[in-house]
Amino acid sequence: MDAFTELLGAPLVDEFLVFLAVMGERSELTVVAYRADLARLLRHLAATNTSLLEATQRDIDDFLAAYQQATSARSAARAASAIRGLYSHLITSEYLTRDPTEGIRLHNTIPSLPKALSIAETEMLLESVGVEDALGSRDRAMLEVLYASGMRISELIGLNIGDLREESFWLTVSGKGAKERLVPIPPIAARQLTRYLELYRRQLLGPHRDEAAVFVNRRGARLTRQGAWFALKQRAQAVGLDYKFSPHTLRHSCATHLVEAGADLRVVQELLGHASVATTEIYTKVSIAHLTKVYHAYHPRATL
Repeated sequence: MDAFTELLGAPLVDEFLVFLAVMGERSELTVVAYRADLARLLRHLAATNTSLLEATQRDIDDFLAAYQQATSARSAARAASAIRGLYSHLITSEYLTRDPTEGIRLHNTIPSLPKALSIAETEMLLESVGVEDALGSRDRAMLEVLYASGMRISELIGLNIGDLREESFWLTVSGKGAKERLVPIPPIAARQLTRYLELYRRQLLGPHRDEAAVFVNRRGARLTRQGAWFALKQRAQAVGLDYKFSPHTLRHSCATHLVEAGADLRVVQELLGHASVATTEIYTKVSIAHLTKVYHAYHPRATL
């Protein structure tokens, strides 16, 4: 943020984001997204020399309409949530007595179905990664664990050696809000994880023997979310799946394949670490889409 936006309310935004981080009301990734959304709001207000404390409902609504046009309804809805939270904080902290977000029209949208690979595409991706070198073995282990467990990529890179349960195929995962859960690792994924740990992790660590992270980069430090995402995106690109691949692709694929096979939603909810089963229900829509596709492909009277 430049000096002008500093004068228009950037310190108040920083105070709000620190509050969210300290109180643990939002995940780290959400706070980062909120920071970007609110920086755009400040730049929008700066165009008319308006500060956060002077903004009106019209100012906020105009910003959200422009934001949706430039990005998407989903991004605008997230920005609206960030702005509502900011002004609620400003009122609670007695910077304001009126709420300019009251009555604004949230730019909500019907949730899109999460992108998932087919089972055949998933197997092709996993099997394409060679395991005869350190980075190949590491990336194969990451892909296998992501698909087997449905964990988030941020949870994957947050794994420590102490989270591995000896003599069992379970991992302790720290999810959103620092909530821990156990996730199963089936034998195929466990073999690839064990291979990486026993043959190659120490090689990547080099002199960094005290590093606690399970997955490390070529310099022996914990992989960042961006580093892991880049490495796996390259693996997907090698088999022509990069256009369908995102940090959540294997998480969505795991959940979708479980629901299509008849898994109970409560089980999938627990596996993914969703706070509410309502979030997990999106995968029933994916399953219905799959059912419709199969029906039209195979029922003799479906196209009559």
